[in-house]
Amino acid sequence: MTASIEQVSGKAFDFVVIAGLVLAARLSEDQDKSVLVLEAGPANLNDPLILTPYLFGIHYNNPNYDWAFQTIPQETLGGRSIYSGRGKTLGGSSAINFFQFHRPSKSHIDAFEKLGNPGWNWDLFSKYFDISTNFIPPSEESEFASHDHSNENGPLNYSYPMSYSGLERPYHQALKSIGIDVLKDPTIGTWITPVTIDPTTKTRTYAANMYYEPNMHRSNLVVLTKAHVTKVNLKTGSNGEVTATGVNFIHGEDTHTVEVRKEVVLSAGTFMSPQILELSGIGRKDVLGNAGIEVILDLQGVGENVQEHVYSGTSFELKGEVQDQFTTFDCLRDPAVREKQTELFAHGKGAMAMSFASMTFFPLAKATPAADDMYRDLEKSISAGIAANRYSQGLQKQYKLQLESIQRGDPVCEILMAQSYAASPNAYKKIGTAESIDSGTTLPEPGKKYITMSSFLNNPFSRGTVHIQSSDPLQAPAIDPHYFEEEHGVSASPRRACQIEPSAGQRRSLRGNINRRRSISRTGC
Repeated sequence: MTASIEQVSGKAFDFVVIAGLVLAARLSEDQDKSVLVLEAGPANLNDPLILTPYLFGIHYNNPNYDWAFQTIPQETLGGRSIYSGRGKTLGGSSAINFFQFHRPSKSHIDAFEKLGNPGWNWDLFSKYFDISTNFIPPSEESEFASHDHSNENGPLNYSYPMSYSGLERPYHQALKSIGIDVLKDPTIGTWITPVTIDPTTKTRTYAANMYYEPNMHRSNLVVLTKAHVTKVNLKTGSNGEVTATGVNFIHGEDTHTVEVRKEVVLSAGTFMSPQILELSGIGRKDVLGNAGIEVILDLQGVGENVQEHVYSGTSFELKGEVQDQFTTFDCLRDPAVREKQTELFAHGKGAMAMSFASMTFFPLAKATPAADDMYRDLEKSISAGIAANRYSQGLQKQYKLQLESIQRGDPVCEILMAQSYAASPNAYKKIGTAESIDSGTTLPEPGKKYITMSSFLNNPFSRGTVHIQSSDPLQAPAIDPHYFEEEHGVSASPRRACQIEPSAGQRRSLRGNINRRRSISRTGC
């Protein structure tokens, strides 16, 4: 059970962890240290809307699960504000994500160390990835699954999808015809990614049920939900050193305080961590001054250097004569079919046992013959920005690594194949209905099946910001990703290069199954 407010308010703990459930569980392994977790959302433990795999996406814009952030209007997107969901529940976004579970490229992890973070490298990342996970082989042999997973006995169970749609093979053949290899392990190519689903229980595995629930009996691990942190209390010593002494938070209608004996660990995510720092008096002097907050520590990097990947999704309607050959999530909109699929799911079969798991990563050169021209344009644009003193020294180092990554042929572009009508996450907010909360997305036709290919730009050069708008801790931060602003004006930008899914859709292996292109929608991710 999670704690009551009486067990927390006014008390002192060795560690106060803001939202970081996994870290809190690890810290509590030392029985001599008391650990408190403050979670803004509800517990939602044993919640079928979280645990049931085929209900992914149903949580979006639901305040019981989702912060439902919106960006400020983006000039480069015609003034659109982009939905940016984040988990607001015990377990955070691991409770509402789409299950894909694969490692990033080695070069991207090593880049953290090159930027001045000793120990943030591939070797240590791989070591602790293996320690933290437990691979469960699929019960049936599949041409898409790799059994080359040495990690076992970690807390987080994962496996491959229990069921497939039949579209995976023609999709992979289409990509192979344009020079992208089919692999069983994620380097450069297309493959089926593992997912955070336990095939034995047929449920989602995430931070709450893999790290907290097995350890909730620990007397030194205390978790309080619906605790919205408003600030970290700070003390400045005679030597100018700033120390955290406790945390203020809202629970119900009242503000409470807890004291900390050792450390406050702030792990509230990309959007809320900057907000809490700034509300506490740590951040850019001008931002804090505009919000009427006393500056404790003028720290210029807070809320800066936000890098957000974006995608463009294209949905294709399957031809009527082949619709019976493939299984897609679209069939779940029919109540009668849904009932039959529920019976199949009990045996790990059918649409409800599928996942969005067909992933493809590839270098810019695989996307377009104009890759060299794009690289030169980007290099020229960045050099001009450096000459004009537009970039900090830190950002210049990042851009140098990004350009090297493109030139080296790292997988900077991505395609996801979805077995459904899914031009944007909101298009399948409620599987089993035709409801859409994105007015720019047309609804799927009843009785039809679709395949969607979404192209991602994973390493944009544009950088955004996340800052408080006022001293009100309940007001959402101003999120400004600056989508495409750095790429804007480049004659052939990578955002166009990564949109190759229509080309793949016209390849013979898929063309025979596709009737027409149905919709295109672009959003942030």
